[in-house]
Amino acid sequence: YSGQYENGKRHGYGVETYRNGDKYEGQWANDKKSGSGKYTWANGAYFQGEYRDGVRNGFGKYTDSYGKSFTGTWVNDKKV
Repeated sequence: YSGQYENGKRHGYGVETYRNGDKYEGQWANDKKSGSGKYTWANGAYFQGEYRDGVRNGFGKYTDSYGKSFTGTWVNDKKV
């Protein structure tokens, strides 16, 4: 993780790169993805949009590794 901290927790803007090649770049609050961010999977698929409590919540766009995308609302990490 490279980014801002508050009280020893990820908070503010930061970038987390995972061992499997995935990457999250965006806002954090209380050590969880929260606010605007982009999560990119190792296979090239990505989600760009809103997070709350560490999961997709709000408006965003998911694009799979073939370029097919869904733009809309997400609730608790599921598109609705």
